[in-house]
Amino acid sequence: MALETFLVVLREDSSSQDVNRVISAIGHLGGNVEITARRGNVLVASFDPALAESMRRLPSVKLVGGVSVGQRKLERRRESRQPPH
Repeated sequence: MALETFLVVLREDSSSQDVNRVISAIGHLGGNVEITARRGNVLVASFDPALAESMRRLPSVKLVGGVSVGQRKLERRRESRQPPH
């Protein structure tokens, strides 16, 4: 089972009990909650992508979407150092 990272957004009217149910469901599905934001209404979680549809079916879940973190190419700059006058 390969884990992928997902953004899980709960409905605006979700209670703290709803947030706890979703976090618990993620754990029961073998996943991990990496980050919570906005009182727990926004989660970044890792779980098996085959289970994403199960997460979408939870009544308090508004959105489940994949997250990909692209590599940012850094440009190396060389600065010349001049001695102080």
